[in-house]
Amino acid sequence: MQVAIKSLNQDWLNPLIQQVDLVKAEAAVRKLQQEHPNEQPAQIAHHLMLEKAVLAGGTGLASSLTPGQAAAMFVVDWAATSALSVELVYQIAAAYGMDLNDSDRRGEAVAIFGLGVGGKTAIKAGLGLLRIVPVAGAVISASSNAVMIYALGYAACQFYEAKQNPLTLEATLVDAQLESGKFLEAAISQEKIMDQILVHIVLAGNPDKSWEDILPELQAANLSPASIDAIAANIKSPPSLETLLEQINSDFAVPLLAQCQKIADLDGVITPEEAKVLETINKKLKRDLAAIK
Repeated sequence: MQVAIKSLNQDWLNPLIQQVDLVKAEAAVRKLQQEHPNEQPAQIAHHLMLEKAVLAGGTGLASSLTPGQAAAMFVVDWAATSALSVELVYQIAAAYGMDLNDSDRRGEAVAIFGLGVGGKTAIKAGLGLLRIVPVAGAVISASSNAVMIYALGYAACQFYEAKQNPLTLEATLVDAQLESGKFLEAAISQEKIMDQILVHIVLAGNPDKSWEDILPELQAANLSPASIDAIAANIKSPPSLETLLEQINSDFAVPLLAQCQKIADLDGVITPEEAKVLETINKKLKRDLAAIK
């Protein structure tokens, strides 16, 4: 655990921890608990992860994922995503009945970051900037944003589940760190699939444009260089959308839909072709979420 924590640059993490609005964070959790009175802390945490992943995907679709609806569009960069992630960790602590005003939460938040995204696998998953200071304007792919949210969310759940039995806490956390590494490995493949799916929404909205014409628009959408490279590599012969969607985990389908909506809305018009792609993703998402319930 200590090795993973030391791999992070806590100089940027500690100020974010101090900035968390504890009253707001706890109020959001209590609202969810009232809406879902029979759900366990891990299930409440999953709702929180979904909401944060949509925000980190770059749109205001947290309340509704219906394609075509007006959404407040904004850019979420590394610094903002990091702030969302710290708030998520605190909210999950509240879901597990922890007192957010207790100073122990600060050390636990650092430990959870180390547990979830502190290992070498985090770099492969596109989270290498966590080792330096996330600066305003530094961007990553929507998929990497989602990876960060879910990795920390699941790590927080593992931490607070383990904390319920102090006698086995350290041993349980060792196992949890191994599980976090496995999660990130799986997430890497999800990132690649998500970027390939973005190709379909790009092509739907730009049927007659050359890559040279499309590229500035994608850069204006604040897509990361990695995502743009992936789109360029698949733009001429993308895998079928249906095949790609069969490989997407429902958690990642949420920010994927948000990012596709953002790209479709770049010119202010959702074409019938773009709407069809969005609806196909939306149906997949609804089907998967229904299977979870």
